[in-house]
Amino acid sequence: MFRFPRQSAVARGLGFEVRALELLGRHLTIPIPRPRSVATLGHPRGWPFLLYAKVPGRPLSKSGPLDAAARRRLEKFVGSLLRELATVPARSLVSLGAEPCSPEAWGERYRRTHWRFLRHGASLVPSYLARSVSRSFDAFYELLGRSRFRAVATHRDLGPDHILWDPRTARPTGVIDWEDLCLGDPAFDLTGLGGMGESGMAQWIRARRARNDGTFLDRLAFYRRVWPIYGVIHAAESGDLRWLRGYLPKLRRSFPT
Repeated sequence: MFRFPRQSAVARGLGFEVRALELLGRHLTIPIPRPRSVATLGHPRGWPFLLYAKVPGRPLSKSGPLDAAARRRLEKFVGSLLRELATVPARSLVSLGAEPCSPEAWGERYRRTHWRFLRHGASLVPSYLARSVSRSFDAFYELLGRSRFRAVATHRDLGPDHILWDPRTARPTGVIDWEDLCLGDPAFDLTGLGGMGESGMAQWIRARRARNDGTFLDRLAFYRRVWPIYGVIHAAESGDLRWLRGYLPKLRRSFPT
């Protein structure tokens, strides 16, 4: 398989992604892309691309309903992934180029997002909704001030689009799209798993939550609520209001009056 980054920021991060995947390969038992080489196109900026062996399977999101046995296999697979990611040494990821992470540093990511919403997106939504979003951010900052989580390797886009599935054997086959890998809140990777079963969610929370992490569930609730604002921000910054039509109803459902 060949992977050609479409955005310059992703292209610049390709070297980190290759090194990080090699590190993950030493700690994860599940199949992930294994880079074979990085080459450069005949481009004025030397645009890089990646060659790797194809991970078999198709996205879980395209595989249809699962029976009880298949759901149990999926739950076990995702639980193992979450536990194994937590064993990847943070120091090793930092040495490869990942940003160090603490609750304070993690909060700064959300302060930047909040600022982008206030500057670009808030004018596109009703004022009561903009105020509700800001109150939620403020409550989240206070929550992080009381949090003492240990940052772990985080996929950042984990969900049925990136979990591969073999419909013939009804088993998961791997996880793809690691370009956003970072050190982050152990609660975050559960954000995109909400539609995959409540029994699985209980297991995945146990796999990721430290015994003394009393704010884990509240942080997870915030991540689930706030994600539609990214679509609103994109609509404002790109001028493509089709995104607003798609995400504004979701934002309203996340912040009901």
